[in-house]
Amino acid sequence: MGPLTTRDYKASSPGPDLSDKQLRDVAKTLGQEWEQAALHLGLKNEDLDEIKNEEIAEFMRKYKMLQRWKCRRPQGKTTAQDLLRGLEDLEDLPVETRRLLTGNVLHPHTGVGRGVF
Repeated sequence: MGPLTTRDYKASSPGPDLSDKQLRDVAKTLGQEWEQAALHLGLKNEDLDEIKNEEIAEFMRKYKMLQRWKCRRPQGKTTAQDLLRGLEDLEDLPVETRRLLTGNVLHPHTGVGRGVF
């Protein structure tokens, strides 16, 4: 399998379910709002408590939250579009997360679209 491109994340078509690598990429873009994101995605406070009580890095908490979301949804319903749809009402959704999921990622120095993260 080659490097991931923005096509792998596009929300403009259903596309394939997000891979673990793609979930990690999304987790990297989330900030302090990840707990609110979890609730928007249908996770419960009990899920958050379990994740937060684990002695793991903050990044891993975000990743585990996304894994739980994916595991609780039917196959074919964990695409970038599905994830973005679940987060669309989250006011604090980072621009980078939205761009990643829609495929509108720009290189920070050139402003040109990039295909690999």
